[in-house]
Amino acid sequence: MKKKLLLLIALVICAFTPFAQPIYNEDGIRLYHHLSQEEKEWAKNKGIEVRTTPTLPPVGELRPIAEYEPAQSVLIRYPFGIPMSLIKEMAKDIKVITIVSSPNQQSTVQNQYNSNGVNTANCEFIIHSTDSYWTRDYGPWFMAIDNSEVAIYDFNYNRPRPDDNQINAYLAPYLQMNIYASTLKHAGGNFMNDGTSQAASTQLVLEENPSYTQQQIEQHFLEYMGIEQYHFTADPLGEYIAHIDCWGKYLSPNKVMIGQVPTSNSQYQIYENVATYFSQQISPWGMPFQVYRVYTPGGYNATAYTNSLILNKKVFVPLSGNTNDAAAIQSYQNAMPGYEIIGITYNNWENTDALHCRTHEIADRCMLYIKHQPYYADMGNTGNVTFSTELYSYCNNTIYSDSVIVYISANGGAWTPYNMQNVSDNTWEVNVTGLPNGEIKYYIFAADESGRRECHPYIGAPDPHTFVLGNAPVLSLDKTASEVTIEEVGVVEDYITVSNIGSADLTFSIEEIDFDEMLTISPLEGTVKPGESTTLTFSYDYKATAKNLEFSGSCKLKSNDTNNAETEISLYALVTNVGINELNPTSIKIYPNPATAEVYIQYELNNPVKANIYNILGIQLKEITLHKGLNKIDINDLPSSIYFIKVEGNAYKIVKQ
Repeated sequence: MKKKLLLLIALVICAFTPFAQPIYNEDGIRLYHHLSQEEKEWAKNKGIEVRTTPTLPPVGELRPIAEYEPAQSVLIRYPFGIPMSLIKEMAKDIKVITIVSSPNQQSTVQNQYNSNGVNTANCEFIIHSTDSYWTRDYGPWFMAIDNSEVAIYDFNYNRPRPDDNQINAYLAPYLQMNIYASTLKHAGGNFMNDGTSQAASTQLVLEENPSYTQQQIEQHFLEYMGIEQYHFTADPLGEYIAHIDCWGKYLSPNKVMIGQVPTSNSQYQIYENVATYFSQQISPWGMPFQVYRVYTPGGYNATAYTNSLILNKKVFVPLSGNTNDAAAIQSYQNAMPGYEIIGITYNNWENTDALHCRTHEIADRCMLYIKHQPYYADMGNTGNVTFSTELYSYCNNTIYSDSVIVYISANGGAWTPYNMQNVSDNTWEVNVTGLPNGEIKYYIFAADESGRRECHPYIGAPDPHTFVLGNAPVLSLDKTASEVTIEEVGVVEDYITVSNIGSADLTFSIEEIDFDEMLTISPLEGTVKPGESTTLTFSYDYKATAKNLEFSGSCKLKSNDTNNAETEISLYALVTNVGINELNPTSIKIYPNPATAEVYIQYELNNPVKANIYNILGIQLKEITLHKGLNKIDINDLPSSIYFIKVEGNAYKIVKQ
């Protein structure tokens, strides 16, 4: 009964391929997934130092491309480190590029493919020497440039294996992609990214690049791949390889899978710390990452289940006949509904070297990219919801205008399609009215003339975006600008009403005020109950300044309304009738006026006072003290312009020639 149930929930492919043969370099040194001491000594004696020829970083807006994004092919190498059953399954619906060393070797592989029922129509070959079958570690990483081009990032492979290190430079023209390279040492098994702005590795990358500071490495990946946040973690596996794919994997922009070991394992707490760390990180979609766990006890006859491969809508999981295999398959099904989870059983998987290490997806050069910031939290129901997305065809294929659709399901009901309209350049929108309170699920679909059909989230209906309508605060402002005209001496006020038309408490704050110091805003923060409102008072105090001056700026009103988390309020003041020397013209005499390098001020009152010199923009330049009688003021450091002296609220004009 258990065997039948397992067949229902997952497709498990068994391998009949013999064990993979050991790998040796040209001098008979055995190569391991890790860098052995023997190989280090060999490289030192031979004077081998692998160097990638660096280039300048790409120019444009960059975005790293994740493993779970559309792939056009997968890269493997012969002699194989994977079973024929995996190659056969991959070749059903994606190109398999096999690296061979010669035409004779290509013929050998083609015969093997034919005899094992591999779909050879989906098989391509690259003839190039290699040192090993770990295409993941030395293969290319991909990034999008200006959402119009897929390019390759290359690095110094952190092994003394020159043939492996040359593959990317050879692969780039074959794939018709530009390549950008650096001198950083790295390995693909120790790198994963979320497809938007984040990446993660173990601290091995810091240790292997001692000439770079962590900040320099972070800046480097920002410039070469568009990675804005790089996570450097401890290695909970505690093994020699220190590759992140042995225990962790991004599954989508908001999901990550982390291995789990029994409490008796000496590394248990480190695993838990890493899982907690990722659960506290904010995904590019704005919500914390969802952390899924897969039980990976390690030891003999076990494998690293996170060392899996995502190829479009299939996930290939390494299995070894271990009693935990079925639970691993179930972990993936729980985390990735809608995907076909395929177990690949093989006797040659290792706890630090399995399926992911020996394969490498190739990003779709002509992908149809859907850029969308999803709704995910509670939202107040205002009667309408605007769904917006950006669409990019990286090969400029025409996007079918009648095929850009948001599918919506309310409270478990049927999926209803709403056609989105192209409102500007790459932006598409639709305003949906009448959605009921409750749970709203949705996904976006688009198609182009190349036949590409994509969804956001990638899997579409089986795992859609979800938010709740009706149980949230909703911010409403009677206006979004504060504009006043100052026509008389004194304080002039303007008002903006903050209302809450939602069903939960609205909290707000005024931040990032960028305006003249004569403005005050009250209150700067507060809470508004559902159905109630409060008034923001903008007080402008221009008791003395030049007339016909304009002041402009802004502030930001931030709130817990998920639809309007940040609203910019424009500020503007026009001073019209407050004059110069009009308030108390007999108190002070200024001469010569216009002046050059100095000016004399005759102050008639008995008490000394502080005075300030301002420019025409109201910026204070100098503070001086005026005494009774004649005061000489040096203005040699001021350029020719109009200035104002402000004394006890009165303003007087100075003209410097």
